[in-house]
Amino acid sequence: MVGDSDGKSDTGKCEGMLAMTPSCESQPIDWSATYGRLAGAVPDLAAAATPIVTGFEVCLDRIIDLHAVAPSLSLLDEPGARGLFAELMARVQRGRGGELLVSDWPDGPAFLDPATLPDGIAIGGTSAQAAWTLAEMGAPAVLALGDAGSDELSVLHPGIGIVTAAGLLGSSLDRRPSPTGKPAHYILEYTAGRPLLGITPERSTRIIVRFADEELQTDALFDAWITAHGHRLRAGLLSSPNTVPFGEFPAALDRLTTTARAWRRAGLVEVHLELAAFPWPGACEATLERLGPEVTSIGLNQNELGALVPGDHPVAQADELSRRYGIGRLVVHADGWALAITHGDPAIEFDALATGCLVAAARAAAGEPPNRPRLPLGARFGSLPAPSVGRLADGRSVVCVAAPYLSNPRSTVGLGDSFAAGSLLVHSIPDYRPRLTAAGSPIPSAPPER
Repeated sequence: MVGDSDGKSDTGKCEGMLAMTPSCESQPIDWSATYGRLAGAVPDLAAAATPIVTGFEVCLDRIIDLHAVAPSLSLLDEPGARGLFAELMARVQRGRGGELLVSDWPDGPAFLDPATLPDGIAIGGTSAQAAWTLAEMGAPAVLALGDAGSDELSVLHPGIGIVTAAGLLGSSLDRRPSPTGKPAHYILEYTAGRPLLGITPERSTRIIVRFADEELQTDALFDAWITAHGHRLRAGLLSSPNTVPFGEFPAALDRLTTTARAWRRAGLVEVHLELAAFPWPGACEATLERLGPEVTSIGLNQNELGALVPGDHPVAQADELSRRYGIGRLVVHADGWALAITHGDPAIEFDALATGCLVAAARAAAGEPPNRPRLPLGARFGSLPAPSVGRLADGRSVVCVAAPYLSNPRSTVGLGDSFAAGSLLVHSIPDYRPRLTAAGSPIPSAPPER
């Protein structure tokens, strides 16, 4: 995976981590061969998947080349523009991405709109990005859409399921556009090795810039459909409430808590919350406090993990975070690896993490969600912060896989969302039988839960 993790790979050393088995000298894995086998299995995974439900963030993304727009941005005299430029360049200097809320430059959208790349308008938001990724692979996905403008509807993948007034699954063509859409998100990308106003970035990534807060999507038809059909569903994804106005944040947490409970009561086995960058101090911690015990799974990138639990050892940091907030399955994705701490079957988790990494890497290479994810040419694999599988003292499993890394991807947009979609694809399959274990991966398999 590339760029979307906002974190650099760990050194791969074991010292300082919790006691785990097997040791760091576990049998090496041929990652190229492993991902080659997995790529051949993805169509079967998509065909076997149950519908994956996603909510509640849909917007329009405008993708912009930061290298092209930075020179003119640097010349603007407005205080808000100067502040944004300074923050963008500071992040480029550090190889950081993330998300920014700019509330003191009302002319920002008018300045950035003309800089949108010719093919740079796409659907955005974690839930919509994940649904797009799944639909492109032919896997069933159902999106909470609610009120959406004509711009958002025009770029939604036709294979994404949208619940109609009749309570059936249709597509975006069955929804009338709202008179006003939501504010666009501006995705400013920069590329490793390409000079940018005196700085040569060491890492490719993107910075999301928003100029307004926005509410979570509301879709009563979607909610009713899950209540009626949850018994045949397994997996759902919730977006973080990081874009809602500050005054509405407590209500948003109430709503997501109620939703997580309703999804589990309806029959979903895996309810996953994907974290994001919050504009206010303490908001991420408050989200974890409320939702950690309610969802079954939480995902975040390495930089977000480090902000919550400072340190240099991802397994120890992830273990502390999962225990602090009662998280049953915690997934961390980085540039060169992904790991999970889980009560579940480590062999299934290995397949889930690897599938997420494959889908994200294929998207990085193609610049958009792939219909047939394959290992990108030139992808390389680095050291890992943990063995491929281990067990903590309390019995939970730690699973770690190498991610295909591209130093110069075509795009870094939506990689974390695509990773989440790929990992949930595996968890959406009833009675899933691990594939990579059978192909020779040294992962001990536990009998699948029924």
